[in-house]
Amino acid sequence: MEFHRLLRYTLLMQKTLQNLAHVSLFFFVVFGGLHISASLLLANGVVDRVDSLIFNSLDLPFLFAALVYGCSRFSLALETISGNLKVPVIICSSFSFLVFLGALYLNFGLADANLF
Repeated sequence: MEFHRLLRYTLLMQKTLQNLAHVSLFFFVVFGGLHISASLLLANGVVDRVDSLIFNSLDLPFLFAALVYGCSRFSLALETISGNLKVPVIICSSFSFLVFLGALYLNFGLADANLF
């Protein structure tokens, strides 16, 4: 009985991670396309104000979508290798959380500082 419940839990967790990967891939493509197109338009001097606003406000959602997508896909890939799903999810999630906290600090804590 315990084995069937554990198997059902693992299958549910796999399906949840697959759905999360599909949704985060959509947001990754949308935010990435907007961010890259805004940076290209800014670099060519086509539009200044609107693209600057888009360029400065979409970096964190783009990073978040990339981290969620990468974490979910990498966890699913490691699950097929190791057979365990909890440990890769915990390790990838904690790494992604630390990277996102670092990006938040760099974006808001050092917003007016000149890094170079």
